[in-house]
Amino acid sequence: MTQDVVEEHRDLLYPFCINSVTNGLKLSIHTWIVKTAHHTILIDTCCGNHKDRPTFELAHQLNTPYLDKLAAAGVRPEDVDMVMCTHLHVDHCGWNTQLKDGRWVPTFPKAKYIFSKAEFDQWNPADDRFPKAEINTGVFEDSVLPIIQASQAQMIEGIHALEDSLIIEPAPGHTNGSIVLKIESKGERGLFAGDTLHHATQVLRPEWNSGFCTFPDQSAQTRRGLMEHCAEKNALLMPAHFPPPHAVRVRAKGNNFVFSPE
Repeated sequence: MTQDVVEEHRDLLYPFCINSVTNGLKLSIHTWIVKTAHHTILIDTCCGNHKDRPTFELAHQLNTPYLDKLAAAGVRPEDVDMVMCTHLHVDHCGWNTQLKDGRWVPTFPKAKYIFSKAEFDQWNPADDRFPKAEINTGVFEDSVLPIIQASQAQMIEGIHALEDSLIIEPAPGHTNGSIVLKIESKGERGLFAGDTLHHATQVLRPEWNSGFCTFPDQSAQTRRGLMEHCAEKNALLMPAHFPPPHAVRVRAKGNNFVFSPE
């Protein structure tokens, strides 16, 4: 980030996504719930409880009321038909599983878990083509492998339709196999963007990467393409880490973009 861009867009950034007192960046970790006529779908499952994450303190040995909050939103674990992980970082697949009788078992017993095959390959310890980030230590073993063993995983490649109005597309860069979900309903469009961007400053300057982007050049290219889509289609942008209200509208401004929270 550069201070000149922050100052130029101060009215957009403060207090929505930058703390007015500390100047710290405001972020969230959340799950999106999508309900259609036929399915209840969860997008990303946060950090999980009771998981050993010594290299990522934010997720280490949590005991949060995630399932209670899900129930308050009208969703019980047995109601979920699909779980889509935009990628397999520690804060996006933790509630894939829960600890029962000393074993990690799928939290959502009737759901198909949608994994990008390229993403699965990146984190598979048996595949040595990709670096394994230290913050992801243990994630494959307790949050991905039990889904495979329970035969609840569905591996996808390329563009994949969940329903006529729900389309998964590859969005590589943040990780090798990151995916996004494009949605259309009653003339409205939306984009569930995962970590293709972490913070709203990246809407303003799509070339700005977070320190977590595995392939920075590709990440910036993917991000700009998604911002162009949102601006052209008036698609509501719904990333995984924007603070409340969690979603923004994007419009073009010269060669870059601006946003308004919704």
